[in-house]
Formats: sequence, C-alpha cells, structure tokens
Amino acid sequence: MRDVYDFAKFFIKSGADSMPNTYDGNMKLQKMLVLADMAHLAQCHSPLFKDDVLAFENGLVVEKVRLRYRNDYSGFKSDSERFNPDFNEEEYETLNAVIGVYGHLTAKELSDLNHSFQSWRQAYQNGMSENGYHDKKKSVVNFEDFPEDIEAVGRAVRAYRETRRIAPRYEVVNGVTFYYDDMIMTDDVIAELEKFAQVCEDDAYSICRDDGRLVIF
Repeated sequence: MRDVYDFAKFFIKSGADSMPNTYDGNMKLQKMLVLADMAHLAQCHSPLFKDDVLAFENGLVVEKVRLRYRNDYSGFKSDSERFNPDFNEEEYETLNAVIGVYGHLTAKELSDLNHSFQSWRQAYQNGMSENGYHDKKKSVVNFEDFPEDIEAVGRAVRAYRETRRIAPRYEVVNGVTFYYDDMIMTDDVIAELEKFAQVCEDDAYSICRDDGRLVIF
C-alpha cells in the first residue's frame, strides 16, 4: 500500500487543489484524498493509502499532508511537479474518477459533503472533549464501520464511469481535436474548424450549434 504523499503529489500536479497555496486549496486537497480512499474501498475493497484519516471541524483530513501543504507549499509543489507516478490501472481509475466526479466542487462544497458522512460525525464526536479540546488521536476514522458512506461514494464513481463508457464523437483538424454531441459534421463546419485550428492555443475543444451558429469552447 502506498504512502499518501504519492496521491497528494498527483492531485497537486493535476491542479486538483484548484486554489494553490491557500487555506481552501489545502482543504480541497484533503477532501479529494479522502474521497479517493473511499472510492478505492468501494471499488477494490482496500484502502488507497496506509495513512490515518482524521475528523476535523471542516471535514476529513490526512494530517501530514495538511501540515506539509500549509508549512512547505513551495517544496511540496516542486516535488509534485517532478513526480512521475507509476500507479496501477485500478489506482489511476480511482484518481481520475474522483477528479471527474468531485473536481469541479469547491472546498466548501466538499466540506459540506464530508459533514453528511456518518463516519465524520462519529469520529469528530469521539475526538471532542467536554471543554472543547479536539483530540486528534481519538478522531481517527474507521471506514469499515460505515459501509453506507463508502457505498455512497462508490455509487457516484460507478455512475461517472458508466457515462464515460459512451465513446465521445470528435474530429481532428490540423492536429486539434474537436468534441461534439449531436451536430452534423459538414464541409462548412470543417472549413471553419480549419481556420480556427490555425490560430488557437489549445489542442482540444468542444463544439456545438447555438441558433445555427457554430460555438467553440
């Protein structure tokens, strides 16, 4: 089983923290790591990494990653950019599915999602003393005790994978890939795409018709 840093570096390198070197960026990274762990438990029946998951006020956290991101973001970012992952197929599938399902959500939205998990509520209560002190050692989450939380994440990931099985329609014009759904690829459209491909900056776009007008985004 891998160290959680491998997956943290993958997410940072992929830009999955969304707002780099901020409190929210750190929070989102934590949630993506934990959701990946839960998704892997749902799909492969084993944890993604060996490190403990803790219940904090804002949701579930992997503490050593949280502290490294907060205290040494520059070094963490550099390590991530140099990182060349050698994940197996199941690990890649888990990570990419979690980015696909949850990557568009904000840190606050992911925190709210965490608060819906019984695993978070129970571990957070376990770690709180009567005087308000939060004991990290008592806040460790045991996901095996909360199969309903794992299944909820598993359903989301399975639904995402099912939609991905539908092969996208696309046309490659002058080395640029244009994805589309239900429009007809006519010679006139190809001619417009050829002109666009000569001046565009990216190598992939989506296209559609809007009131008869070709829209490229």
